[in-house]
Amino acid sequence: MPAASVTQRDLIANEQFLRDVFSRFLSFKTHSLFFPRDDDGLIAGFGPDHDQAVHLPTERKVLVPLAASGRLLGVFVARGAGLGAPRTMLALLPRIAVMALEEIRLTRAVASDALTGLANADALTAAVTREIELVQDRILPGSASLVDPGLTGLRGGFGLVVLDVDHFSRLAARHGFVAAEGNLAEAGALLRRLCPEGGLAARLHDDLFGLFLPGATASRCRETAEGIVREVSRLTFETPATGESHAITTSAGCVAYPQDMRGGQFVAPPAEQARLLLRKAKKALAVAKDLGRNQAMAFHRILAEGGVVLEALPLARYAVSLGRFVDAEAGQRFLVWSPRHEGAHDIRKSDGERVSGRSPTMIKGEIALLEVGEDLAFAETLQCTDPGWAIEPGDRLLLAAGSDEASHADTPDGPPKKDPATGLFSHADFRRQTAADREKCQAFSMALVLLPDPSSEPRAGRPAEADVAEAAAVCRAHFGQTAVGGRFSSSKLVFYLPDRDPAGLAEAAEAVLAGLGERLGGTAAVGVAGYPFLNYTRADVPENCRKALDHALLLPTGPKMAVFDTLSLTVSGDRHFTMGDIYAAMEEYKQALLADEGNTLARNSLGICLARLGRLDKARCEFDRVIARDAKNTMALYNLGCVCRRLGENAAARKAFQKCLRANPGHIYSLLRLGRMAEEDKRFAPALKYYKRAMAAPGGAPQTLRHLARLAFKRGRNEEAREYLHQALLHDPKDAVSLHLMARLYLKEGQDPAIAEAMARQAVALRPERTEFWQALARALTAQGRDGEAREAMARAEGI
Repeated sequence: MPAASVTQRDLIANEQFLRDVFSRFLSFKTHSLFFPRDDDGLIAGFGPDHDQAVHLPTERKVLVPLAASGRLLGVFVARGAGLGAPRTMLALLPRIAVMALEEIRLTRAVASDALTGLANADALTAAVTREIELVQDRILPGSASLVDPGLTGLRGGFGLVVLDVDHFSRLAARHGFVAAEGNLAEAGALLRRLCPEGGLAARLHDDLFGLFLPGATASRCRETAEGIVREVSRLTFETPATGESHAITTSAGCVAYPQDMRGGQFVAPPAEQARLLLRKAKKALAVAKDLGRNQAMAFHRILAEGGVVLEALPLARYAVSLGRFVDAEAGQRFLVWSPRHEGAHDIRKSDGERVSGRSPTMIKGEIALLEVGEDLAFAETLQCTDPGWAIEPGDRLLLAAGSDEASHADTPDGPPKKDPATGLFSHADFRRQTAADREKCQAFSMALVLLPDPSSEPRAGRPAEADVAEAAAVCRAHFGQTAVGGRFSSSKLVFYLPDRDPAGLAEAAEAVLAGLGERLGGTAAVGVAGYPFLNYTRADVPENCRKALDHALLLPTGPKMAVFDTLSLTVSGDRHFTMGDIYAAMEEYKQALLADEGNTLARNSLGICLARLGRLDKARCEFDRVIARDAKNTMALYNLGCVCRRLGENAAARKAFQKCLRANPGHIYSLLRLGRMAEEDKRFAPALKYYKRAMAAPGGAPQTLRHLARLAFKRGRNEEAREYLHQALLHDPKDAVSLHLMARLYLKEGQDPAIAEAMARQAVALRPERTEFWQALARALTAQGRDGEAREAMARAEGI
């Protein structure tokens, strides 16, 4: 990669690094970057080879040229600078700049792909890991800032897209590897152009590319993936040796965080979560290729529409391409259809007229999953539309509505049968065996046992069924021989325990976990639920067991066992909230409060949901009820203050925030909110005190720096604001508000509007709903004489 590959954007991104380098040799108070025009008279002062710095003693400025390969990229401006030996230093500083730019180039080269110039796999993984660290505290209602999402500026999620070239090996064999790599380079250039501002495009390996989309929703992520697939298909390439032209297509898979994460996956380290997300995106990519290529598939749609019949087996059974990794479960039902008979049909009539139409989807039949592995499941036929029209490999699956519910169609013939190896019923036979007794039994419990992951404790040469048989023996030893056991899925066992109280099973469940850990190794989990409980029916108990198991998997310490209760409902509500389904979350929180009115977590979360829906008076009532029970509940006090603010009751809001501080003097968000209120009232001295207190609190710096910068900006202390903004962007390079403020600062000081434009564009890409961000971009464009683009930016601002 040549030295000239360092760009002005690289200078902006590494401004803090340049400051640190020059501060070792030169004393100065503040600094900035400047991109001079070719006709700027200042350039002559740097000499023909840009090897001489310029000292302006009356202005106390030193201007250092930043040049590579004879090309001036920009100027580092040191303000408040003093030179002890100007003749020596003025020649030395440009040499220091050359070494600094070379370090930037090498750092970029290490994180870049040599063929395409995109980021490499390590850089993409690092970016995703960092983003998870930034957003993971914002994805559940337990975070007190959720009622007040504008305070910190942190994003609530992001997207990840992976794509590769269809039939790349065939392409290389036909046109040669050099030509094929040229195609990859052009595809990489297109990906760079299509990558949104603030995103990161990378080449992972061979023909596999990745695209990181901070702040993207699941729908935007899929739209981006589909747009890339569409644009690549429009490219044409020419083979120099033959002059032959050809096109390429790509397939893409996308995943959204946190929507596509489940249960215990949230408590994994950020680096582990990043790799899991990449694996999920690759799984979606593989499904897109299996379904015909030249298309995009979202991970969350795989279960509903991405399944394929892989093999027809004896006894009307089938191997299908769905597994636990995509949330498939035993008992789920799927409609089977053939893609061969889909599409438009043209028919010529006897008079020569052509008529066309699209045939409706023809369903071959219905199947149900019996055994579910990590990436593969086995299913059996429930019904066939036409006995003469067999289900065959390549047929597609469509998740049936209510697929988790029992139906008459999936009832096997004959009496229920136990597996002789494990003594357990199949999923369907377990439901049949227990259904009648459950309807008669006045009280019963069920336990759902997640077996240890076989990969966590290798047991070479041991068949999986032997582990299941041993796990079943451990469960019966502690649950009792009267417990009826079944295979819920390949990794889960379910037990029906008549006349047993769920709370009384806690000790037995913990003993099961200990026994499984001793006999099989790894970590198991148990969720227990019972009937009666609240207004749940007998048929709801299996689903409640699953919620209890999700609860157990989130436990940070101790045995991973949970009895379905008010906390399990709160966890379930949090999961719905994470997925963006606020109404479902509210139902779970209400059920949790029916079970325990004193569940302050559920009530506070219910208040947050109400506030999100704009029902501020009702939200306020919920927070008041929490405070009435617990006067020092900082979460409720803070959220009450935020709601009062939105209702225009500033005095009540200030009182709530102050009470929160009395309960917890280091509560960062209350300090920030009180500082913001004082700042809005132009009481800058009290605002500064609040911000300084927040800054001194543990973990307060990342949240506080941009508030200090904004305050300094309002007070006309531009250099102080610049220093705070640099620090804020070091903590979070994609802090949209800090980028916006930095753009305004460059515009206010009349400095290079190109830098202001670059930062304003990043801000609007991250937060396109902010009117003032578009206005700043319009001003930066106007300052460069680009009036047409400025009008477009203002139109966007006015349309928000």
